[in-house]
Amino acid sequence: MRPDNDQQLENVEVHYLRGTRPQGQLPFHVRIRRLYWWWPGPERYGKAIDRILAVLILSPGVIWAAMSFGWIPVLFLLVEIVLIRITVYRVVTGTFLGGD
Repeated sequence: MRPDNDQQLENVEVHYLRGTRPQGQLPFHVRIRRLYWWWPGPERYGKAIDRILAVLILSPGVIWAAMSFGWIPVLFLLVEIVLIRITVYRVVTGTFLGGD
């Protein structure tokens, strides 16, 4: 049953008691934007913006490695990192052996 869109909530203000603690830590992309007003991007798209920033910071290192060692070894290294990360993720989530 869907709630009516016309229904208005009258009292949406929430007050917490003094001893109230959060259930868990906020994700990095939310916490950093609440602590520092100058951090780029809104909370809604924070995870994507933080990943783009990480790529921009790490990309000069990848370009340097490609120019120093050749692009083929760097390509194999990047592929190996991706494969190891996928394997670890599948083992941790239990989908490595064909589970649901």
